[in-house]
Amino acid sequence: MNEARSAGDFRPSRLGVVMAAAMAAAATLAGCGGSGNPPGSVQNEWVVEVPSTVASAENPAIWFRDRTDDHLLVAYDWNGDRVGSIQLSDSQPFGAGQSPDGTALVTSAQPTSGANVVGRVDGSPLAGAISQVTWARDSSHLCSFRQPSGADLVEQSSTSEAGALFLDDPATGASRRVVRFGTEDPLGGPTVLSCSVPDDRAVVGQSFVESVSSLHVVTLGTGASAAFSPQTSPSARPPLGVVASADGTLIAEGFPAGTGASTDQSTVYDSSTGTALATLPNEIVTFSDDDSRVLTVQDLNNSSQEGIYRLVDWRTGAVLWSDQLVTGSFLTRPDSGDVVVEPNSSWGPVPGLQGTRQPYTTPIIVRADGTTLQLPEVRPLED
Repeated sequence: MNEARSAGDFRPSRLGVVMAAAMAAAATLAGCGGSGNPPGSVQNEWVVEVPSTVASAENPAIWFRDRTDDHLLVAYDWNGDRVGSIQLSDSQPFGAGQSPDGTALVTSAQPTSGANVVGRVDGSPLAGAISQVTWARDSSHLCSFRQPSGADLVEQSSTSEAGALFLDDPATGASRRVVRFGTEDPLGGPTVLSCSVPDDRAVVGQSFVESVSSLHVVTLGTGASAAFSPQTSPSARPPLGVVASADGTLIAEGFPAGTGASTDQSTVYDSSTGTALATLPNEIVTFSDDDSRVLTVQDLNNSSQEGIYRLVDWRTGAVLWSDQLVTGSFLTRPDSGDVVVEPNSSWGPVPGLQGTRQPYTTPIIVRADGTTLQLPEVRPLED
């Protein structure tokens, strides 16, 4: 199984399983700066901003759902203090996904307090779920795949559709087609592994069922695209998974344990040259935002519902933290080696308080030096 894994822009539904398949983003046509609803849009989604007293580039925040209130989002800073909340109004289940620093979110519900709408994202075909867009490593731009015309790709379509990577600014309505890439069909489609406006780079691939291949490194400004070609591979066996760093400079591929090996392995590559930089035990599920650390998983009992998670300095192989947890999700802190891990009660026993709604989590902030901080019980932002 070669799963695509993102750099942590959104929390995945399984710790390490990415929300990377990108579809349907902004309300603009290809190559145009004006706004307008592309064909195939189904529901509106909104980009909202929170006050700087809640989150800023200097003081980022982590968002969760309140443990008892379905329409309340709560924010904690990376010191474990609660710093704000957003009350949302929607009669239907809604999704939400935060920018890396927590200053903005994409949501299919409008806020009634705690945040202001700054733009619109159209076109999620899935009721109750946010469009599978990727924050472009900032709180302004979004990357996604659509048809070259700007119309939304149709999930599970009986026919094949050509794909194109778009870069959108919902606040201004500006939208730009970066490059044509991939094909959407019933078994898969083009996917974003990482996208970064500050670094002028994206890593994309073509998914097929649960595998991802044809990785390309894309220059956002020019649309130039180069295939990722590892110069060496530790195994002839198909990769388990692939993940790109937030800045797009590193790619890690996981490989199943071979004869005589006790665990799976992952190799870290330079995305520009394909040079192998390091090989580590277990599967890498994300890079830290500053590229200094990786979070790895060792599944237990041949199950993806529980594992041993480790924060590792991938250049030296030093294990800085480890814990046996049920699976969940994760998020990385901008410009640091810190991550937050969120064990999910759907996959095993996570202590629950009276009145807490399912699924819930007891998040753990893991700092770059391996020290930890336990957050109060909340619910995952994506459930």
